[in-house]
Amino acid sequence: MAFSKILICSLIPINVCSVLSQTDPACTTPTRKAGFCVAIERCRNIHYILRSPTPPIKGIQSYIDRAACTLPGVERSICCQPTEIVHRRPSLPEDCGDSIFQKLSQGNETDPFDYPWMVALRYSKNGLLKDGCGGSLINSRYVLTAAHCVQPRDGWMLSKVRLGEQDRSKPIDCIVYSNGEKSCADPPIDVEIESTVVYPQYNSLTLLHDIALIRMAHEVSFSDSIQPICLPVRQDVRNLLLPRYIVTGWGMTANKSSSNVLLQAVVEPVPIPECQRTIAEHGFFVDLSEDYHMCAGGKDRVDACRGDSGGPLAFYVRNVGARFVQYGIVSAGINACGKASVPGIYTRVSSYMDWIMASIRP
Repeated sequence: MAFSKILICSLIPINVCSVLSQTDPACTTPTRKAGFCVAIERCRNIHYILRSPTPPIKGIQSYIDRAACTLPGVERSICCQPTEIVHRRPSLPEDCGDSIFQKLSQGNETDPFDYPWMVALRYSKNGLLKDGCGGSLINSRYVLTAAHCVQPRDGWMLSKVRLGEQDRSKPIDCIVYSNGEKSCADPPIDVEIESTVVYPQYNSLTLLHDIALIRMAHEVSFSDSIQPICLPVRQDVRNLLLPRYIVTGWGMTANKSSSNVLLQAVVEPVPIPECQRTIAEHGFFVDLSEDYHMCAGGKDRVDACRGDSGGPLAFYVRNVGARFVQYGIVSAGINACGKASVPGIYTRVSSYMDWIMASIRP
């Protein structure tokens, strides 16, 4: 931890700005780890646990109570580990959600350059490598995905992410024009993973808070085939109710694979009460939340088969200059492939923007 003064402006509702310096008292956490006494809003995980509408479980509440410390002029402060202290306002790129082809591809398969923010998560086991979930590039260092996608599964560990991919069967993706000319993307790249951040109160049983961030081992350079998607940072964009969305992926779930070519599907939103009833009729019992879940699709039997777990649900938003904005993350749930009228369940990204912004490091 650097002891030089660093301006802290965390994007949390009360807009706390403070200085991390030698005046921040050192302390020891209840688990006997070195920490600093800071305003509770600056302790990332604790802050979001307390902001959740679900009260913390007894053990966590006991930890929070024992970690309390005193700072002059601060109403509530806590002994926080350095890695959890928000150091400065994180950065999301303003130039985002743009592709060189401002149109929807015809049919289910996409063209190269259509969705340059799509990311394939890759898993390793005993020297083998396989593709699994999807994700979305949100800046030069971070990928947004589902929490269940970063958890080990049957010995398979998340090891890297692939960027700039469209057709897995080809080393280079190209568009061939009617005059015989073609435009080719750069080869896809694999990037090692430095760390992952899972929402503190993620619950795999209830599908609540199924969201995570992947920090890549190094920054990536943007190109026509590698670009970040926009997130609903502004309040007016968060509050938009769109009549349709696009879900993209290689047809992957946490358990199986499908297409070599990146797929797309246009899906319509489904009200949460209707979605709740429909999935229950198909034997899937989970309490959905208006605040934290979205439902979409279910028509034509195939919508839920075209997205990856962890992949984006998004659409063009004119409020930000006709850019692609991500509103949902494909969550774990019922395997709706081949079943009519079963919507897909998504994590509502707009409800987690404060957490996303506070969790991103330079």
